[in-house]
Amino acid sequence: MRPSFAVSNSPIHWVIIILGLSLLSFLWVSHIRQYEIAYKEALETRATEHKNLAIIITEHLRQIGDRAEALGHSALGGQWQPILLQRNLSRILAQDPIFNRLTLYDEQGHYWLSSHEKDRAPLPTTWMTQVENQLRQYGDTVFLPTQTHQKHLTVESGTSTPPKWQLPLLLPIVSGDTRTLTGVLYIEMDVGYLTRLYQDIHLGQSGIIQLLDRDNVERLRTNHSGVLASGPELSSKSYQSLLSSKPELGWTVAVSQQYRDILAPIEAREQQQKWIYLLLTSVVVGVLVWLLKMISEQQKTISALHHAQDENQALIERLETAHRRSSLAASTDHLSGLFNRRQLMEIGSRVITQQRACRKLLAVLFIDLDRFKSINDTLGHKTGDLLLQAVAGRIKRLLEPGDYAARFGGDEFVILLAGDRTENTITSWVQTLVARLSDTYALDGTELNTSPSVGVSICPRDAQNIDELIRSADHAMYSAKQSGRGQYRFYDPSLNTSSLEAFQIEQSLIEGLKKHEFVLHYQPMIDLDTMNIVGYEGLVRWQHPDHGMIYPDRFITIAERSGLIIEMGEEVLRLACEQLKAWRQEGYERHISINVSALQLASDNFSSMVLDSLKHFQIPPSTIELEITETAILNRPEKAIHHLERLRRHGIGISLDDFGHGYAGFAHLYNLPITKLKIDRKLIAPLSNRHDDSPIVSSTIALAKKMNLQVVAEGVETLEQVVYLKLAGCDLAQGYHFSRPLEPNAILALETSFAGEHATLT
Repeated sequence: MRPSFAVSNSPIHWVIIILGLSLLSFLWVSHIRQYEIAYKEALETRATEHKNLAIIITEHLRQIGDRAEALGHSALGGQWQPILLQRNLSRILAQDPIFNRLTLYDEQGHYWLSSHEKDRAPLPTTWMTQVENQLRQYGDTVFLPTQTHQKHLTVESGTSTPPKWQLPLLLPIVSGDTRTLTGVLYIEMDVGYLTRLYQDIHLGQSGIIQLLDRDNVERLRTNHSGVLASGPELSSKSYQSLLSSKPELGWTVAVSQQYRDILAPIEAREQQQKWIYLLLTSVVVGVLVWLLKMISEQQKTISALHHAQDENQALIERLETAHRRSSLAASTDHLSGLFNRRQLMEIGSRVITQQRACRKLLAVLFIDLDRFKSINDTLGHKTGDLLLQAVAGRIKRLLEPGDYAARFGGDEFVILLAGDRTENTITSWVQTLVARLSDTYALDGTELNTSPSVGVSICPRDAQNIDELIRSADHAMYSAKQSGRGQYRFYDPSLNTSSLEAFQIEQSLIEGLKKHEFVLHYQPMIDLDTMNIVGYEGLVRWQHPDHGMIYPDRFITIAERSGLIIEMGEEVLRLACEQLKAWRQEGYERHISINVSALQLASDNFSSMVLDSLKHFQIPPSTIELEITETAILNRPEKAIHHLERLRRHGIGISLDDFGHGYAGFAHLYNLPITKLKIDRKLIAPLSNRHDDSPIVSSTIALAKKMNLQVVAEGVETLEQVVYLKLAGCDLAQGYHFSRPLEPNAILALETSFAGEHATLT
């Protein structure tokens, strides 16, 4: 924090700024308001002047119309007497020089008499119509007719357009008795008279006086320079126009002037005042800046002290915040937001002491999510993390005051239930937890289901320290997992040793995979026609450092249940590829088949993983074969078939293992890209080459042949079974009759001695 920061935010600083801005606002608002009023008054004053001028001109023109009407009546003697008009034309025109011409027409508009003999054209039809309308509406009064496009010959030039400097007036002549139209007197008025009359009226540079007819067509325009016959149309946005009309005479007088001409004096005065106000504004701003600077100087010392104090306080707050963050980071699992293992162990020790002091129970729940590894491997780690966060959220919402929850790592959670609970309420709470965690999860557009396996231990019955309570709950959880998915179990010291052994095997599997403790033993496959070895099935074994050789019946089921079967399958594929590569380097071309689990086929990258492994070890795809089970296809058929078809296109053999043990039938086989069918050992065991042997095997072989599949018999252990299978047309066989699974270094000796031992069956 700097000193200027404290000064710029002090109340007095802002008071002075606000006062200065208020003064400037008042000055400029009053200035703008003053000239807005001046503008309005100037326009209103000029509008009044123009309105009066329009009325005066209109009245003057009415008087001229009266003179024209009087002139016509005087010439006719008050009735229709054309002879008198002819005799006195020169005298009549000489009496009033404003009129240039008189022409008399009959009631049809035909020429009768004129002061100019050559002007004998009839009146336009539209003018005669206007004469009749004038007589009907206003009587026999003189009026200005509207313009017509009909030709009208002039005396001077004989052109077809009216004279530019004359205005025509028409006077209807009626009979004295019937008031019917007997003629029309055409009176032509000299515009030059009006020019001389109005040219001295001062209207400014833009002032204009217009004479409009009944159609609002401009018939006369005059400005400061004289009379104009026509001009550009006046825009209401640029001109202020005031009108005065005489409908009975057929004309309207308009006095117009441009706004800028009217407002020019106001704007000139406003421009002068603006400079004065700018000067005042500069003075106010200067005084304001001086005051602010003076106040800032006076407050520097105080601000410096505040600044030093604020820096010290900020340093203390940063240290406290850093300490809180480090403590929180050290005690919190960042993925789930729950406590971590270390923090829960500390809390657990304290809570045990409190609960025992109050003679209350404490329950420890150990939670493991079913199939989490499979979900994580098949749907990706992002979905796995979202699932863990969702599970943590559901656990948080179930906790009551005094309860604690932590994530121990992976998919393992531990909950401490304190408070005043009985075993019945603990059981009810655990049941609710299992139900809530078993509900469907919607994660990033994907719906999935999982369930918890929960183990419960109670203090002080099962243990009296947090380590033993967690260990007991862990054992109980494993017992629950052995019972199936979505189960819970309370710790019981009588948990059977097999469950504990299975638990220990599962824990050891992870280390065994990391340390590559698994090996493959190879059992030969025999062509029953030639009695030659044509390939080997790789069977996994666990070379445990403490327990020696462990066979798959002890760990495969546990690996499938825990999801470790995927990593084990990848390890088996690696071992098979390494062995094929070693044999090829020694000059032997052998074939190996390996087993694939349902979880492997359900993963998104299974086929890519297999092809990448073959490419890495430079193994031809035709030298390896994958054995699948019926259930592996039935679980997720679309994805599994996609992987198998892709691998088949690359030349990898696919065989269906344990046929006859599950639910698949021949109709289902048509949809599978398999090349071999392996008959389950349970169907082979009863065979003894007698007439009452089961026909299932022979029928299966026959149907498989029709589908162009090779048939492999598993578990062949007697000579009689070999004879039966050869007669039934079986292609290949494997079992202890030929050889047990062997280590790789015993394969060469087997191949050397095998042909001689079984030559009699060829």
